Amino acid sequence: MDDALEETADELYELPPEDFVTARDDQVAQARERGERELARAIGRLRRPTRPAWLANLLARHRAEQLDGLISLAAGLAEAQKTLDGASLRKLSVQRNRAVSAMAREAGRLAQEAGSPATDAQLRELQGILEAALARPEVAEEVRAGRLTRTLTYTGFGPDADPGAFPTPPVKRPAETAEPTVPEPEEYQAERDRRERERAEQRRALADAEEDAAAAQDRRDADEAARDEARERHAAARERIAQLSAEIDTARAEERAAGEAERAAATAARESARAATAAAAKVERARARLEASG
Repeated sequence: MDDALEETADELYELPPEDFVTARDDQVAQARERGERELARAIGRLRRPTRPAWLANLLARHRAEQLDGLISLAAGLAEAQKTLDGASLRKLSVQRNRAVSAMAREAGRLAQEAGSPATDAQLRELQGILEAALARPEVAEEVRAGRLTRTLTYTGFGPDADPGAFPTPPVKRPAETAEPTVPEPEEYQAERDRRERERAEQRRALADAEEDAAAAQDRRDADEAARDEARERHAAARERIAQLSAEIDTARAEERAAGEAERAAATAARESARAATAAAAKVERARARLEASG
């Protein structure tokens, strides 16, 4: 069953989310027709992916090497964050942003080829999934597996710094090539902070909504599995009733035939008894006549 489930899951998670449920239900019906009830229930528990999760699955299936290259940046980012190496962190952050954007564009092309184009909002949410994969190894493993079902986000600040670490001083450029630093106006900074807080709140709201949707899907899957099991038991009981009814009809027919045979045999027995009595009486009369004549 494990091999069949793996093969079926691979087929389903390749499909666009709008085709997932219909295809999954077809697979459940086919497994049930083959008598593979455990496989049917296991397939029925597979959850439909969100569209950003499906985009991540496309990358895992069709651009695995590039995805591994992106995720490999995680180790350098973690080390730079822990050691407070600002120069390395800035350099790696630029590489990360470029790689994440490039992977999102590639996912958009793959979705287009699959006949289910992605929106800009969905590609931005995919970038959030990829950033979460860079921040958390467990998320990276989920993404690599190619069966992600939910939209993940990461709003933290990466690994904690080592207690004894201190910021690495930036490399100073010669005075003649130094560029003046223009401080950002406070109103711009405040607006940017506000937007970032708003974006983080929207991501949390999305994560909560998707968690609720996943829980509702789990309840639906469990209820549908219970319904299917009850339906199977009902069908088996009806089949047993039909079988017993047929056996009862046969027994009743046999009982009627045996009754008729019994009545016929009783009639024949009475007639033969009368004949035997008459024959015995005739014998007695003949014997008496013989004795009287002698």
